[in-house]
Amino acid sequence: MPHRSKCLSAAAIGFLLAWFAEVPIAPADPPQVSSSQEPEGEVVAVNGDASPEMQGLFETAIPLLPLAMAQETWSAPEQRIAIGRGLDQLAQASATLGQHAVTRDLGFQNLSDSLAEDIERTRHHYAEGNFEESRASMVEIANTCAACHSRLPGRSDTRRPPLPGVLLANLSLHEQSQVWVATRRFDKAMAVWETALADEMRAPGQLDIEGYLLDYMTIGLRVLQEPARVRSTFAGFSQRPDMPIYLQRHLAGWAIALAAIEAEQPPADPLLRARELAGAQGVPRPDLLGREQTVYDLAASSLLLRLIDDNRASPEELSEAYYLLGVVEARSVDSYWLPQAESHLEAAIRLAPGSPSAASAYALLEEYVVVGFGGADGDALPDTAFGKLQELEALIEKSPARPTDPSTSL
Repeated sequence: MPHRSKCLSAAAIGFLLAWFAEVPIAPADPPQVSSSQEPEGEVVAVNGDASPEMQGLFETAIPLLPLAMAQETWSAPEQRIAIGRGLDQLAQASATLGQHAVTRDLGFQNLSDSLAEDIERTRHHYAEGNFEESRASMVEIANTCAACHSRLPGRSDTRRPPLPGVLLANLSLHEQSQVWVATRRFDKAMAVWETALADEMRAPGQLDIEGYLLDYMTIGLRVLQEPARVRSTFAGFSQRPDMPIYLQRHLAGWAIALAAIEAEQPPADPLLRARELAGAQGVPRPDLLGREQTVYDLAASSLLLRLIDDNRASPEELSEAYYLLGVVEARSVDSYWLPQAESHLEAAIRLAPGSPSAASAYALLEEYVVVGFGGADGDALPDTAFGKLQELEALIEKSPARPTDPSTSL
C-alpha cells in the first residue's frame, strides 16, 4: 500500500483554524469555546452535512487547537485553568456525540469511541502535567472527524467566502488536500490533486507513494461519485513521459475498471453487488496484478458503507457487509486518516458470531493482528490484542453455527 501521513500537519491545522474562526493565540488569552463566525459576525455551520452533535464537538475543539500548536502556550501556568475547562467542555461534547452514536451503525460508533478515547487521553495527560503528550493528542482529535467525511456520498460545503491566497501559499499541496477534506471542501481537494498530477516537477512514482492517487480515487468515487472525472484525469496523467512502467499498468487497469463503474446503474441488491465487486466476479479487467482491484474495492466499500449507514439490514447481512469492508480495507482501501480494517472485522463477528461471515472475519482479523505485530505468536502479542482475539473466538464458539454462505469464500 502507498504510504502517507494519517494526521493533519501543524501547518494544515493552523490553516483550518484561520478559516473557521478568529481565535486568540497569545499566551495571555484563554480559549473561548464558541460558535465559528465569519468576519461579519454571522454564525455559520462548520459542516452542513454533519450532525449537530459532531458540529458542536468540532466547534468546541476549535479554540483549543491553536493553543496546542505552541508548546510554550499549552504548558503556560496562566493557561492551565482555561485549557482544563476547555478540555472538560470537549469531553462533555464528546459524551453528547456518544449518545447520538448509539443510534447509528457500528462504524460510526467506533469513530465516536475513538474520538472519546483521544479526548480522555488528552485530558489525562494534561492533568498529569504531560503537556507534550497531551498537546500531540489534542492535534490528533481532528483526524477522527475527517475520517467520517470519506465514508458516504457528500457534497462540498461552498458557503464560506474565498480564502486568502497568502494562507494557501504557506501550505504544501498535500497539506492543502488534508485541509479541504477535513472541512468538506471536496471540490477544492480534487483540484489540488489534479494540480499535483499535472505538475511535471512531481515524479509520478513519488505521487503514488505519497498516496495522492488513492486519495483522489477515494474522494472522487466514494464521496463525489464521479468516476468519469477520475478516469479523464488519469487518462491525461498516464501520458506523462516520465511514467514508470508499473504505474502505467496500474493506470491501464484502473481505466477499464472506471469505465465499467461509470456505466453501472444503482444495483437492486447493494450487498450482492458489493460481494461481486469485492470478489472480482463478473467485472471487466486485464490480468489481475493486485492494485487493479482498487477501483472495484472503492465501489464495493461505497455500497457497503451506505448499506451499513441505513442500518436496516439483518444482523447476518450487516455482518457480511462489515466482513467485506474489512477485506477491501486490508487489501487496498486504506481509509482516510484512520485505518479501520480491524474494527470492521470485529464488528462482523459481534453482529452475528455464529455466521460464516464471522468465522471468515476472525481468520482475517487474526492474521491482520499477528502480522501487524511482526508475526508474533500468541504469547508475544500485547495483552489487549491477545485478549480481544480470545474474546471474539469465544463468541464464535459459543454461538450456534449458521448455514454456510458462499459469499464468505473471499
